[in-house]
Amino acid sequence: MAVEYRGFRVTVDAKADATDTQWLCRAVMEGVDAQVETAKLPSVELAIPKLKIDVLMALSVVEQTAKQAVDEWWHAKQPEMA
Repeated sequence: MAVEYRGFRVTVDAKADATDTQWLCRAVMEGVDAQVETAKLPSVELAIPKLKIDVLMALSVVEQTAKQAVDEWWHAKQPEMA
């Protein structure tokens, strides 16, 4: 699943671990707009127990965490970008 947010493409993926007890979730943020295309943000990775949460909720948690990372970067760079 991918969404665009503040000039970044946030791609979220989840898969079961080898023991099938956790969701291994990852979000990758890539700059797609001219203002942010050179930005390098670290990916977000979470392991979430399958017994506590379904895959859609796990994806949502990782997506929101990634958007928060983009927001933090955006607010830190805002004076430069204005």
